[in-house]
Order: sequence, then C-alpha cells, then structure tokens
Amino acid sequence: MPVLGFNITKVEVEKLSLAPVQGQIEVRLTPKVREMRLGEIRTPTGKMNGVEILFSYEIDYNPQIARGVIEGAILYLPPQKEKIDEILNLWEDEKKIDPITFAEVVNFITKEVSPLLMLLAKEMRLPYHIPIPRVEVKSQ
Repeated sequence: MPVLGFNITKVEVEKLSLAPVQGQIEVRLTPKVREMRLGEIRTPTGKMNGVEILFSYEIDYNPQIARGVIEGAILYLPPQKEKIDEILNLWEDEKKIDPITFAEVVNFITKEVSPLLMLLAKEMRLPYHIPIPRVEVKSQ
C-alpha cells in the first residue's frame, strides 16, 4: 500500500442555518493538497522516507446550510523510491501533482474521511454526502 501513515489534525463543521430547507440539497466535496514535503516514518526495520502530504477536505452544502473542513497529513510511499524526488520537485516547481499520485492520495483520503463525515452529518442533522441505499417494495 502506498500510504503508510494517516493523521487528522483538524475537524470543523459549522451549521449556518437552522431553518428547514425545502427542495434539493447539493453536497460538494473538495479535496485539496495544501503542501508536500519530504517525510519519514520509523519502522521496526529502520527509517523509511516518503512524501508527507498535508491536505484539506472541504464539504459545502448548496443552499448554504453548513460547511466543514477536515485537515490532516498522510505519508505517501511511491512504488519506486526514485519517484520521491520527482514528485517533490514537480510540487516545488509548479505546485502540481501527477495524476496517478493524486488519484491514489485522494482515494485513500476519501476512504478514511467518509465515515467521519457520515458521523458528523448524523450528529448535526445534516444531509449525508453520499446517498444511503433504500429498500423499496414494489407491488406485483
């Protein structure tokens, strides 16, 4: 697995409106990479270098009933260790991430953050960010 460490540093959800909302509510999730730098993790076999990625995961509702952000860091280990310098150089020069790395990172963050977002939405009585499966009975 390319992600060796995951840490949440901030969770903030704010309800902006207490009035009941009529009609459809749109939920928009926006994962963002805020910073990338060389990171290291200690393992039983020694230290391993990787790319430390600081992220923010924003959730916005339309109409404006609530907004939130989850921030944290992950330690990403590319499949080839030589790619660490390539990834960091691209970030330093252009503030960009190659699409394959971005997809792996965002998929991992979404998988880790989604249960927390579900819990927060439930506790604050907000719509869930993903549809919940429903059973419907059809007459024959």
